[in-house]
Amino acid sequence: MERWEKNCLRHRLLYSDAQDHCFGLPPLLCTMTNNMNPGKSDEVARSPVEIFGPSALRRWLRSSLKMTHSHLGSQYIVHELLHPTDPIDTGDSTDLENPLHPDEILGHNILLDPTTNSWDVLTTEHFSVVAAPILHSIPSLGYVLTEHSIPGKIDIASIQPILTRNKDALLREQGIKNPMTLLRTLQSGQDLRLPDGTVIPAPASRPGRRVVILGDTNDPSLVAPHARDADLVVHEATNAKTFLDPPELTYEAAEENARAHGHSTPQMAGRWAKGVNAQRLVLTHFSARYKGDNGGEEGAMGEGPRVMEEIRQLAVEEFGGKERDGKVFCARDFWSIEVPRR
Repeated sequence: MERWEKNCLRHRLLYSDAQDHCFGLPPLLCTMTNNMNPGKSDEVARSPVEIFGPSALRRWLRSSLKMTHSHLGSQYIVHELLHPTDPIDTGDSTDLENPLHPDEILGHNILLDPTTNSWDVLTTEHFSVVAAPILHSIPSLGYVLTEHSIPGKIDIASIQPILTRNKDALLREQGIKNPMTLLRTLQSGQDLRLPDGTVIPAPASRPGRRVVILGDTNDPSLVAPHARDADLVVHEATNAKTFLDPPELTYEAAEENARAHGHSTPQMAGRWAKGVNAQRLVLTHFSARYKGDNGGEEGAMGEGPRVMEEIRQLAVEEFGGKERDGKVFCARDFWSIEVPRR
């Protein structure tokens, strides 16, 4: 959505409380808030960093920061997304065993909406976020970020002659010297009425972009109602049947193994993304047995790229075949993808 720098990104969404998903949060928070030298920044007072995640995240992060004597360069808030059976952590000053961290502001306990099986996480000036539980071996979350509608495009070539025709009347009756300034009226969503009786309708607004980011899962069905027509789906593909496996291993066995551990195959990711009519699919969370480096001679495709391309093609087959080949990607560290406006 917006392209924010690290120290301007004030919201963090956690998928689960598994160690590989949360252990990096305390050092990231320290880096984001410049705790190594909090007096160095000459910025105006920054808004708190807001963190959203599962039950017990608030107490765990508070304890981690206290045990490491971490003092932050700005404040932080933890909002917990709770199931009906989750304990509610007050976390306030009455909690003598684990009171607030000095840099902590008490967050909200957001309860699951039983009618939609989802949480309304937050709404900002630019986008809203909804979360829903997804199936895994431990509690896990999927997030849907939806950009607000944006003003439609104005056809200046067809409108300019009409404004020019009304130029003298606009100056005489309304004191408008430059008729082109009226384009702001159309851009704000209001129809434009001109002295000669012409009404120029405001352009229809364009739907905002939608991005779906799933944590570890073998079934994200509860996210699907919120994910329709997504511009981008980020889905795990932990296990796959590839050339690295013995020939006797079947796809069915590979999928059964993935599901048994709460994970997905590339084919499962492709099918789910196609089912919600997604435009693009990014695969993530690959098994550690797949090498990330080239691993081959110069000029040759090594084992790492070969297996990742095979994994990508397995997802392509389920996502829509050759016509969608350029819409499926395997994520890499520090890699980014542009989500174009509709």
